[in-house]
Amino acid sequence: MIGRSPAYIILSLMSHAGVTVATALLWLLLPLVTPAQDSFTEDTINISAVTVTASASVRHSPYTVVRIDPAIIAWHEGDDLATLLQSATLLSVKRYGNTGIASVSVRGLSGSHTLVTWNGLTVNTPGNGFSDFSIIPLNAVSTVKITSGGSDLDDITGYIGGKIELITEPVFEAGTCASVVSSAGSFGSYALSASLSTGTANLSSRVSIWGDKARNDFHFINNDAPGGPSEEKRINSASASGGVIADISYRVRGSLLSSHVWYNNADRQLPGPVTTVQQNFGERQHDRSAKGVIDYSLVHEKLTAAITAGASHDHNRYFNAIPELNGDNSSETFMVRARIGYRLTGTTLLVLNAGDEYETAHSLSFRGGEQRNIFSVSLAAKVTPLPRLRLQAQVRHTTASDMKVIPELTAGAAYLLSRSGEHVIKASISRNTKLPCLNDLYWVPGGNSLLMPETATGGETSWSFARVTSSGARNSLDVTLHASRVKNLIQWIPGESGLWSAENVRSVKVTGAEVRAGTHVTINDWIIRGYLNYAFTRSLIAGSDIANDRSVGSQLIYAPVHHVNLNVNAGWKWFRTGMTAAWESKRFTVSDNSEWLPSSFLADAFLGTDIRAGKTDIRSDLTVSNILNTPSESVRNYPMPLRTYKLKLTIAWSTKPRKNVKTE
Repeated sequence: MIGRSPAYIILSLMSHAGVTVATALLWLLLPLVTPAQDSFTEDTINISAVTVTASASVRHSPYTVVRIDPAIIAWHEGDDLATLLQSATLLSVKRYGNTGIASVSVRGLSGSHTLVTWNGLTVNTPGNGFSDFSIIPLNAVSTVKITSGGSDLDDITGYIGGKIELITEPVFEAGTCASVVSSAGSFGSYALSASLSTGTANLSSRVSIWGDKARNDFHFINNDAPGGPSEEKRINSASASGGVIADISYRVRGSLLSSHVWYNNADRQLPGPVTTVQQNFGERQHDRSAKGVIDYSLVHEKLTAAITAGASHDHNRYFNAIPELNGDNSSETFMVRARIGYRLTGTTLLVLNAGDEYETAHSLSFRGGEQRNIFSVSLAAKVTPLPRLRLQAQVRHTTASDMKVIPELTAGAAYLLSRSGEHVIKASISRNTKLPCLNDLYWVPGGNSLLMPETATGGETSWSFARVTSSGARNSLDVTLHASRVKNLIQWIPGESGLWSAENVRSVKVTGAEVRAGTHVTINDWIIRGYLNYAFTRSLIAGSDIANDRSVGSQLIYAPVHHVNLNVNAGWKWFRTGMTAAWESKRFTVSDNSEWLPSSFLADAFLGTDIRAGKTDIRSDLTVSNILNTPSESVRNYPMPLRTYKLKLTIAWSTKPRKNVKTE
C-alpha cells in the first residue's frame, strides 16, 4: 500500500526539487521582458446587431483548432488531463483503470500518433512515443489547445493524429493572489494544493505545489466471476503523486521573456486484469519527470521573432513480482527552435520556423543508450488577397539520424461569408509524417532500424457559425468533414521464430464528421453555459502486408465509431451546478473486430457554493462521478469505478476584486 500523505509528498518535493524552486524564485528577482499580441489575431468585428469575438487565429484557421473553455478546466481542477479530455472533447481516452496508464487518440488513430507539448516542449517520451495523461495534472496548465489532423507544421517533429498543446499563459495586472485547495473522496482519496501568483503591469509570476493520494480500492462489477456477476473491490491499485510548477514572465514594450519549470512525481500500483478472478502480479510503477522552458518573443513593426529552448528528463521504473520482468527506463529531450515572421505587405505574412531536438533513451532492453537528432525547417505564407479571404500554405523539411523523411506540406483557405463574420467556410489539405519512436527502432529483441516514417495524406472542410447578440448571448456551431489515408503504419507482429518485431505493414483509411455546438446565455441572474460535441469516425484497416490478415476492412481497436459528450453548467450569485455526460459506441478489442466492449454512457454532476468575504473567496464543491452507477471498462478486463464522491474546499485571497471567468 502506498501510504504517503499529500503533506509528506509536498515536503518531499520541496527537498527533491529544491533547485527547481530556487531557480524559479531567482527569476522573480531578475529584470525580465513580454509579449505583444499574436500578429495574426484580428480585431473584434463590430456591427449593429452582433459582435463576433472568437479569436481569428483559432476560428479563421483553415484546419480545426479548439480551445477548451476555461470554466470547464476550472470545474475539473484537481483531476488529471485524461479526465478533462474524455468529458469535454471529441478525443478518445484509453486507460487501464482510473489511475492507470492513459493514452489519448485523435480521429481514430492510436495514442502514439498524438503529439503533446507543454509551452512548446515535446512531452511524448522518446522511448515509446506516448504521453501518460493520467499523470499530467491540470494544475500544470492554464490553457488546453487541440489541433486535429496533422496540418500544423510549426513543430520540430511531426504527428498524424492530432496535437494537444498545454500552455501556462502569463496574467498581468491581476494583483497578488493566493489559494489553498483541499479535497477528499471515496476510497481513501484526498489531495492538497497551494498556489501564489502576482501580476503587475510588466511582471507575471506563479508558483503552485500539489500532492494527492488514494487507496483506490473502488467497487466494480465482475461479470465473469465463477458464481455469476458480483460486486468486488479493486486490489493493488493505490496511488500517490505530487508536483510543483513555477512560471514567470516579464514584458517591456513589444518583447516578452518567460520561464517555466515543472517537476512531477507519481508512484502507482498497477492492478492486474480481471478475468474470472482478479489477477495480482504485484505491479508498481514510479514516474518522475522534470521539465524547463525559456521563451523570448519580440514584435517590432513588420517583424516578429521568437526563440524557445527547453529540456526534459523522464525516469520510469517498473516493478513486478517476477524480478526478470522489472524495468528501468529513462529519457531526455533537448530542444531549441526559432521563429521569424515578416509582413511583406498589409495582406502578406511570411513565417520561417527552424528547430533542433536531441533525444536520448536508456532501457534494460537497449544495448546501452540510444539517441537521435531531429532538425526541421518550415516556411509558411499567410495571405489575405480579399478582405474576407485568408489563404495559408506551409512546407516543412525534416532530417533525422539515419532516416529519410519526405517533405511535408499543408495548404488551406478560410472565407467569411458575410462582413459580420458570423459564417466562415474553411478547407485544407495536408501531407505529413511521424517518425518511429526509439523503442520501435532499437528495442531488443524486435526493434527495426530500417523502419520508414508513417505518412498521412488528407484534408478537411468545415463551416463555422458564431454570434454574440446585443443581449450578450453567445452561440456557436461548427461542422467538419475529414478524410485521410495513413501508409507505412508501424505494427509489432510475431515472426516465424515467435519473436515480435516492428514492421511497416498496414495502411489505414480514416473518414469522419464532427459537430461542436455551444451557448452562453444570461437569464435573469443565471449564467448558463452548454457544449455538445459529436464525432463519427471510421478508422478502417485498408491494406496489410501480414499474411492472411483478417483485419483488413475492420475498425482499429479501441476507436469508437460514435462519440458524444455534453457539458452544462449554471451559476446564480453564490450558487453553481453542472453536469457532464459522455457516450461511446462499442469499441473493438481485437484487430479482426470479433470481440468488443459494449457501448458506454457515463454522467457526472456537481454542486457548489461561492461565498466572498472581503478579499477572500470560500468555495465548496461536491462532485458525484458515474451518478448512474454504470459498470464500465476503458480497456478490456480493467474495470472503472462505480459511483464515487468528492468534496472540495477552496480558500482564495486576492488584492483585486475577482473577475468572472471568460469563455471563448
